[in-house]
Parts: sequence; structure tokens; C-alpha cells
Amino acid sequence: MPKPKKQLSSVPAAEASPLVWLAAKYEFHTFSYRDPRGAFAAAVALPVVSPTAILLGICSTLFQLGQHEDANRFLKTIHKSGVKVDPPDGAIFFRAFHQLRRYITQQDKGKGKNPRVGFTDINQGSREYGLLQGPVTVYVGVPEDQKSFVILALRNRDHIGTHDSLCSLVGEVEEVAQPDHVVYEPLDSDKITFAGDAPVTVVTLSRFTHPDFGPDALPHWKMSGGGNTELVPFVITGSFQGTRAGKVYRKRLAG
Repeated sequence: MPKPKKQLSSVPAAEASPLVWLAAKYEFHTFSYRDPRGAFAAAVALPVVSPTAILLGICSTLFQLGQHEDANRFLKTIHKSGVKVDPPDGAIFFRAFHQLRRYITQQDKGKGKNPRVGFTDINQGSREYGLLQGPVTVYVGVPEDQKSFVILALRNRDHIGTHDSLCSLVGEVEEVAQPDHVVYEPLDSDKITFAGDAPVTVVTLSRFTHPDFGPDALPHWKMSGGGNTELVPFVITGSFQGTRAGKVYRKRLAG
């Protein structure tokens, strides 16, 4: 008999236990984050990033800093962390054509190991980049015993989104109350609060459902999009307007 499909949790794991919330504000030189549903070679950008991007970014920074034990501890409870992203006040998105480089990591199906694993594939593609008005504030809720090394990772994060989506931390990473004022919630949440007359938009983002990275999660780095993540509609503040050259995002109504 076929095995029953694994049921993904529809309840955000962040509400399972009390978390310490940390806030980090970033200014971006350029910004790009691909809609998880979009094709890699023709990426459509969003003004916010997925919870998986924030959390895996914390792990990546810890590895870069040599904090391997802390990174592995964080991976084991990554599904319990909370994430909210306060978008910029506005963004002008434009499309750029350039070379796309991807590491070959897959094996040939039915043909054994691909001899080109580890090499780089190069092809032409396009990506949307944004010029942002105002900072992006990232809120991360983590267990108390992980607070110190998550602060270290947020303090040393140099990009969010794509690798050329460069950013700089504004001020310090601060401990704050749970940010209920930020409209960045999955549609299956029962705590969505709309801020006044501000418009809202539904975007599709990726989140973790469980921490199963497998026994060999390292040294082979795992990307989001596997069996331990799901794509969920999220509500964010703001609206889009299309133009002949791209699109414009506004967090609030013009006036």
C-alpha cells in the first residue's frame, strides 16, 4: 500500500511557546527577492522575504563566523522561530538582464551521480531589482537560550534575499515586544490586524513546517523548498502599481 502523505502543519510554529523577539533594521544598496513560485531565469521580485530566507540567513552567517555548534542548534529548532518583516515605505522595481550562475547539485535521475556536480551552469536570464525608500525591519522570535548568537548573526548579516541584495544594519539589534503592529501574517493565522486605511496585498512566501533536515544535513547545505517547507499566502501592508518600465510598491496610500 502507498504510504500516506505527510500532513503539513497549518498553524504557525511561533505560537507554540513564548519567544524572545529581536528587531534589526537594514538599509539596502540594491534589493532583490524572488517570488518562491517564480522561475529562476525570470524572477519576479517581492518587497519582503520569506521566513525561510531570514532563518536560513541566520544559519549561513553563523557558519561564516565559525559558530558551527550554534548554527546546528538553531537548525534543530528552526521551525519554532517566528519571523515578521516590515516592508520599506516604497520600492521601484526594474528588470535587469544578466548571466545567471547556479551550482550543479543534483544527480541524474536513474543515471547515477552527475559528473558535473560542483561545477557551475551559466545561462542568460532576468531578475527584478528594487530601489527602496526607507529601511526594512526584520523581527525574529527565538527561544531565550538562542538570543545571543541570533543577535550576533543579525548584526553581521550583509545581504537579505539574493547575494547581491546588499544591506547594512542601522543602529543595533534590539530586544522588543512581539510586533503585533506589523501586518506580515499567513492567511491561516487568526490574528491578522489591519492598520487603519492602509492597503494590503497577498503574496506567496515560504515557511518551515518541521526541522527534518535529515541525518546528513551537513556538510551538504540544504536550501528551502524541500519537504520541510510549504508555500503559504501571506498578507502584507501595501499595494503595487504596474508601469511600462516595471512596477511600483507603496506601503501606504499616496496623499
